[in-house]
Amino acid sequence: MKSLVALTAALTCILALQGCTTHLAEGQKRELAIYEEKGLLVKEKSVGTAAVLGIFPGAGYFYTGHYVLGITTLPLYPFLGPLWMPFDTAASAKSRNYYATKMEAERNKARELRELDHRLEDKQLTYEQHIREQRTIEAKYAAY
Repeated sequence: MKSLVALTAALTCILALQGCTTHLAEGQKRELAIYEEKGLLVKEKSVGTAAVLGIFPGAGYFYTGHYVLGITTLPLYPFLGPLWMPFDTAASAKSRNYYATKMEAERNKARELRELDHRLEDKQLTYEQHIREQRTIEAKYAAY
């Protein structure tokens, strides 16, 4: 009896501490949609594949890189797994794609701005041309 109580307490602690994957807030979803409209979306993980793998115990979490969740959710799988894991792993893939897109957009924006600054330093552009092109680059990579 004592070991059953200890096991239940340990499982409760593990489940309470692990939570689910972080889903995107509404503003982040809008940003991702804008990046997709602009053709800047980075698909690091497939949302469909993550959802399909979410049907299998832990597979969706392993696919999206949440290895701890893949292991710690195994005790719950027979009860709730097939109901919530496909949705949770799909949201995890969207989250991965959002952050990958943000990083790639910032990296490309910084690279283009550096190149623009070099053109100004080399006197290939006037200051006014530099400002105009800088605004164009910033608008290209803005998520609003």
